[in-house]
Amino acid sequence: MPAERSARLQIAKTYPYDAPAASYLFRDGGVHPIADADFRGRAAVIGHGSNRAPQQLARKFSHLSGRDSEIPVTYVWLHDYDVVYSAHVTAYGAVASTLQATPGCRVRVALTWLDQVQLQRMHETEGNYSYGSLAGARLEAEAGPDVRGGEVTMYLSDHGCLSDGGTPVALAAVPAEGRPHRALWQTEMHAEIHRRTASDLHLDDFILAAVENPAARRTRIGQLRADAIAANVPHFQPL
Repeated sequence: MPAERSARLQIAKTYPYDAPAASYLFRDGGVHPIADADFRGRAAVIGHGSNRAPQQLARKFSHLSGRDSEIPVTYVWLHDYDVVYSAHVTAYGAVASTLQATPGCRVRVALTWLDQVQLQRMHETEGNYSYGSLAGARLEAEAGPDVRGGEVTMYLSDHGCLSDGGTPVALAAVPAEGRPHRALWQTEMHAEIHRRTASDLHLDDFILAAVENPAARRTRIGQLRADAIAANVPHFQPL
């Protein structure tokens, strides 16, 4: 994490971060044409939150360079699901995402195409999630290999979905059609949690407390989990 307060707040408040509008090839921290991608020997892993963003991939894979750093990122439409807030706060202060069954909704998520070394590294960064397949889910790819058979994998939050009076809350930053519940931006979600917990702290101090104080973060996660909605991802099979 950066030492500067403003930089830490930027990371916590802008999740899931900016991403190119079209599919792309990540390499050496930058964005390159998807036409340059080699998909052979790679697992398709759904990026429903920040893993679709170059800045997050750069943080996670900064130790790799050249061809070893290449990660094709392709967009797909996933049917009957939505990207919603997980009932937990990350070590970098953001309220992260998860998938939840949402009949009639379709949501635009990314596939990160990872080789075995990259996949192992991704596992190391997803400690709040369980890894599994989403076989049989309905997917429509905008680029890259055909994934209509649903041969993809994903990370499912171990904390359930953040509850808004018994319904989940979607990430406004993630495009969807037919979304039946409300959607909030990350800054709005921070403000909502701040209001719920009746904290006396200034909002920015409240956000940073979860970054700088592990005990405060655990307490906040406990508060969110107290009325969390259980995960409902019928196609998910743990691996």
